[in-house]
Amino acid sequence: MADDAPARESALAMLDRMSVEDLTALIEAATAKRREKQEEAKATMLAKWKAEAAAAGLSLDALLPGLADSGKARKARKDQGGSVPAKYRGPNGEEWSGRGRTPKWLSVMEAEGKSRDQFKIGA
Repeated sequence: MADDAPARESALAMLDRMSVEDLTALIEAATAKRREKQEEAKATMLAKWKAEAAAAGLSLDALLPGLADSGKARKARKDQGGSVPAKYRGPNGEEWSGRGRTPKWLSVMEAEGKSRDQFKIGA
């Protein structure tokens, strides 16, 4: 790898002379080429592993059972999707559940010295 140093220096010097548009195109081309080479390496490795597993009388699914299930959809969480009741109500009828970012109306009221508890529903 040490003998690649002059080639790298030459490539870096070429990069200095390139425009932003040329650099962007080069990055996109390099990213696509990298992805292509990774897919080729993945296919080669997979074929090698399948052959080795078959020689041992096994399958990759038997060796790596988690891979067979990877295409299935995950179960939805039970606590997703429902709305949460409001805990706070503003002076103009705005409501907030108390989750997530503090609404602007409440931030303004707190900046004016009012307490968040003053706007609590049912308090």
